[in-house]
Amino acid sequence: MRIERIWKRLWLGVAAIGALIIVSVLVYAVLTAFKAPGEPIGAGASWWPEEFSWGNIPAVFESAPFATYFANSTIVGVSVTVLNVLTCTAAGYSFSKFSYPGRHAAFILVIATLMIPLEVLYVPLYKIVFDLGWTDSFAGLIVPAATSAFGIFLMKQAIDSVPDELLEAAHLDGAGPMRTLVSVIVPSVIGTMSALALFIFMTNWDSHLWPLLVASDDTYRTLPVGLAAMQSNQLGDAGIPIILMAALIAVLPTIVLFLILQKKFVEGISMNAGIK
Repeated sequence: MRIERIWKRLWLGVAAIGALIIVSVLVYAVLTAFKAPGEPIGAGASWWPEEFSWGNIPAVFESAPFATYFANSTIVGVSVTVLNVLTCTAAGYSFSKFSYPGRHAAFILVIATLMIPLEVLYVPLYKIVFDLGWTDSFAGLIVPAATSAFGIFLMKQAIDSVPDELLEAAHLDGAGPMRTLVSVIVPSVIGTMSALALFIFMTNWDSHLWPLLVASDDTYRTLPVGLAAMQSNQLGDAGIPIILMAALIAVLPTIVLFLILQKKFVEGISMNAGIK
């Protein structure tokens, strides 16, 4: 019992240290984002701004085509999220509730792709996108990310938990596969769908390597690529406070989305915690 209490306090201490580090970094980033240009930053400098510089907010949009980056990330993030939820739910429904030759082999093949590092697939994927003429286009940013093996696995496992009796009752009422999907499956796994949507949106919103490969033009650059360009002074010397302000603005959509879907996200995670 005593050893158990020691371990409990040890883990609480580790968790407290981790939380303190994360909060400290966040607080430093927020306070630095409001420092005026020229104010000391770094070792020995005060964390607290001498005067809160609200002008850093419009400066973000003046120092780079930030509004374009934001709009591009929104278009790509929303499109990829919607497509992933639709395709992964449909594929999960197919793998879970239909019987046809090769179903198990196809599902194992999908799962096997999870073992392959994404970076390995970028070379052939880029060749395909280049041959199709989709570089520097929304098609090149959206279509390759329109579905995911992890999402199919997640939705298949969630739909497995829907009792077959519900589907048989819907079939007796004359419902076809599409009506059954919309009226029975979707309401039963809406929590998992919300969790998948949030995960896909956050992953895509923060994605850097693939947009960097296919979008070299400012017209199609997304926020991570644009922020990297600002940081490397490709767009002029923006200054650390302005770059941090741009980063803070960039993370706002994911925070808002998480707050909106938080309840459904927890339900989805809890539902899948007991997946067989």
